[in-house]
Amino acid sequence: MSFQKDYEAKHPDVKLDFKPNSFDDAFNKANQDFANGTGLYDIVMQYNFSLASFVTNDYVYPIDELIKNVPDSLKSFEKDMFPRAWHEVGFYKNLKDPQGPIVKVGYPFTSNTMFLCYNKAMFDDKAAQTAYEAKYKEKLQVPATWEQYQHVAAFFTRPDKHTYGVCLQGAVGSWLYYEWVNFLFGMGGKVMDKEYGWQGDQNTKVLLNTPEALNATKFYYGLKPYNAGNFTNVDAYEQIKLVKQGNIAMALIWSDLAYSLTAKPDGSFDTRFGFAPIPGNKSLLAGGSFFINRKSKNPEVAARYIIDQMQPKVQVALFKKGLCSPLKTVYDDPEVKKIPYAEALRSSLDRGVYMLEAGIDATMISDKITAALQKMWNNELTPEQAVKIMQTDIDKERKVIYANAAKH
Repeated sequence: MSFQKDYEAKHPDVKLDFKPNSFDDAFNKANQDFANGTGLYDIVMQYNFSLASFVTNDYVYPIDELIKNVPDSLKSFEKDMFPRAWHEVGFYKNLKDPQGPIVKVGYPFTSNTMFLCYNKAMFDDKAAQTAYEAKYKEKLQVPATWEQYQHVAAFFTRPDKHTYGVCLQGAVGSWLYYEWVNFLFGMGGKVMDKEYGWQGDQNTKVLLNTPEALNATKFYYGLKPYNAGNFTNVDAYEQIKLVKQGNIAMALIWSDLAYSLTAKPDGSFDTRFGFAPIPGNKSLLAGGSFFINRKSKNPEVAARYIIDQMQPKVQVALFKKGLCSPLKTVYDDPEVKKIPYAEALRSSLDRGVYMLEAGIDATMISDKITAALQKMWNNELTPEQAVKIMQTDIDKERKVIYANAAKH
């Protein structure tokens, strides 16, 4: 029985009507529904970069307004969530008391990150292990440091044999930005000095023209000789296609695409690939939440459905279909443990931090960083010029964005 039919069988007074769309269509339709106040959708599932808009425009209910009568036993999963992952996508500042405690807005439908995917056969090759150790005076292993990452990338790049060290995401649409911040934060830098992506105002300092950002940018550019694919055309989906070919040693991939990389039609998994947190001690936090429309005719019913979806048994079933669960104990399930990327995902979420912008300036910041990095990759800018332009352009545009916001 499908998840939908199962729920309707248990709740005969409820009819679920899902509206599956491409990401762009879902994003645009939801925003239009909110702006027009038409209440077409009771629940909207969107990512953290929509959080600021939804809350500041009073489009959505804070979830606690709707679950006061729900038994505590059904809300016990709250204690089981990765706390920082939840705070990144489902909390926001209290608009009535900005200096007070942050407010719970919604529950995550997914907790995503990026982690290292590696080709096990290339790492396990005895001849490669011997040659690598002779060259670098260290054992060939899944890199735990960025220096090791660079060594492995260089070692496995043999264009004459059509093998490459890495596969980077250089496409527009935020893909390049999403990937690059792993290097930035992993090497001690940051875009802004704050705890969560949705925080910040016109006075929050941008920290891109810094030694840390320059080092990360130089390192990223230095991977160019080892990269597979046409950089500016590679998004997360094209990257998965290239990795599947089996001639790339490593890639930083999105956790919610690991299922499509490894799952087979018969229910087994492709064992060619291994997974680990990215080098360093930080991982990216992303994902999205269930948002309940203020114009919904059935907000309490919608809230009860969300509560049902957050129960551990449901979360385990969803994980086995490819979901990246926000519940910690899901990863203890014996069947979940058999999924090849589950442990890397859990470890990454455990150590996850803010890396992605999610305020009203998020899209602009992503676009400016992407533009500068693509020009650098094409040798139109040096790394030094790239970080300086990022800083200058973002500082300038943020003033405009916040000035316009203050008028409304």
